[in-house]
Amino acid sequence: MTSAAAALDIARQLYAAYDSHDAEAIGRLYHDDATHDEIAQLRTKRGAGEIAAGMQKLFAWLPDVRWQIGAIVAGQEGTIAVAYEMRATAPRKNGADVSLRGIQLITIDAGRIRHSEDYWDAATFQRQVS
Repeated sequence: MTSAAAALDIARQLYAAYDSHDAEAIGRLYHDDATHDEIAQLRTKRGAGEIAAGMQKLFAWLPDVRWQIGAIVAGQEGTIAVAYEMRATAPRKNGADVSLRGIQLITIDAGRIRHSEDYWDAATFQRQVS
């Protein structure tokens, strides 16, 4: 079982790796057989390598992407909820701002992320980047 303090620390490390665009650090935070669900896209990434590769693609597509954490809440059994706002510059809209609010649920087991899932509005994101 992971303590609430340890789980919060891992969540903060994850968002620090997001903001520094460090896909390798992201991969190291996940178990080798972890999963990540993008609820808005109905997609699941399987394994730390696939999760890290997906983030690397996002960093290449939105090179100035960053996250502002609004709240982090620790639940039971190593579960964390993170409310965030993702900001970037749209690549196809002449530098228009992208602003997307979301919630990520993270389940931590034995000091690493076992599962994560992101909730955000796909229609809002598409309007801003297309």
